[in-house]
Amino acid sequence: MKKKFFLIPFAALIALAFMSAWIYAGTSCPGTIEMNSKIFKKHRMGIVKFEHEKHLAAPPKGYGLKCGECHHDKNHKPLDNLKPTDKIKHCEECHKTPGKASPRAFMKPSKKDLKKYYVAIHANCIGCHKKMKKGPTSCVKCHPKKSKK
Repeated sequence: MKKKFFLIPFAALIALAFMSAWIYAGTSCPGTIEMNSKIFKKHRMGIVKFEHEKHLAAPPKGYGLKCGECHHDKNHKPLDNLKPTDKIKHCEECHKTPGKASPRAFMKPSKKDLKKYYVAIHANCIGCHKKMKKGPTSCVKCHPKKSKK
């Protein structure tokens, strides 16, 4: 009888530890991700490393952005209700065309321009950086120089 009395709270404590670890694990987005699209055969510039945490953190440590300021649905409505555990489509799943466009297309892209991954990702990032007057707006500040092998 005494063993049962000891085992039940012990088992509950272990279950609680596993549950809290599972809940805690799902409370953050991927830290730094490489914006390495598979639609290009070869990348001309270095791969951008995007820092989720810096963009989501409240000022002064970050920019205090919401998920929906970058992630949107097929109608371009912001996905503001995203949870860190939600499955997110990669940009190129909808913006499938690899072709380039004029720099003008970054600031005022047409619907046709936005089908291009290159335009959509640059318009989103550069447009936000210019609007907020924070973050890099030139190629070399985002794209690190490729290392020569």
